[in-house]
Amino acid sequence: MSVSASPTHSDRSGRPTVGVATVTHNDERFMDEYLGALQSQTHRPDRIILVDSGSSNPDLLKAKVADYDLPIEIVYAGNDVGFCVGSNVGWRLVKDLSYCMFLNPDAFLAPDFIERAIAYMESEPTVGMVAPSLVRYDIQSHQPLDTIDTTAVVRNWYGNFVERDCGLPVNELEKYKDPNDIPWLCAAVAFARREALEDVVEHGSQIFDESFFMYKDDTDLSWRVRRAGWRIVHHPGLFGYHCRGWKKRSAFSRRLRLMSARNEVTTCIKNRSPFVLLSLAKYAAVGLFNI
Repeated sequence: MSVSASPTHSDRSGRPTVGVATVTHNDERFMDEYLGALQSQTHRPDRIILVDSGSSNPDLLKAKVADYDLPIEIVYAGNDVGFCVGSNVGWRLVKDLSYCMFLNPDAFLAPDFIERAIAYMESEPTVGMVAPSLVRYDIQSHQPLDTIDTTAVVRNWYGNFVERDCGLPVNELEKYKDPNDIPWLCAAVAFARREALEDVVEHGSQIFDESFFMYKDDTDLSWRVRRAGWRIVHHPGLFGYHCRGWKKRSAFSRRLRLMSARNEVTTCIKNRSPFVLLSLAKYAAVGLFNI
């Protein structure tokens, strides 16, 4: 772990720099909220990398981007390369900046998000990653819902990974008065210090383990960041919205549930978790009995 109170990769004025890495796949319906929120930031990102993972009509994304005054580069990564490969492509193009924010195309930030995230990270040099309070958003009506999406990833009482506070009414967020350390975060919005990510590079140049494709990738990354000596924090002063694409496990296909269970086993093995037996049992239950 390397701790620096001030980032080395600031601009010429000493202002910390921020890159955004987003993986998109036929997500044009979210782009106005996504891009509008970034353009409204009181501290705008210095670089935005949109990694197009095989959208059926990439010209639609290009047309949307043209309507906004933002420093955006679209990278065409190939046919549905997945979240992990796409995020790594984005990270490699912003890794020279002070901070990297992994941001889903269906996640929209409050206008002061980046400014407040930088201020907090500059004041807390042991924090490697910070997560916001996320509230559910309905893209059909273009309105937020009175429902918490997530404040962290935690284990429930019988050992499963779950989104903390998921489904509770928004007024439950009032219980968080101060930043609080968390074990894992949701990568829909994850604001990371460059040095913390550099400390957990694996397989040559991967931040996210590309064998995962998607699911449990953020849990694995969070675990590795903490094992490297960095803290991960939920900051209640950071706020955003998220159009979560799934709500119930039963809605997943067997293939996706098997992928998620396999990735959980890999995550537990990599990070030396005593819960690996539980994860193996879940993997067997999906593989043998389609549970």
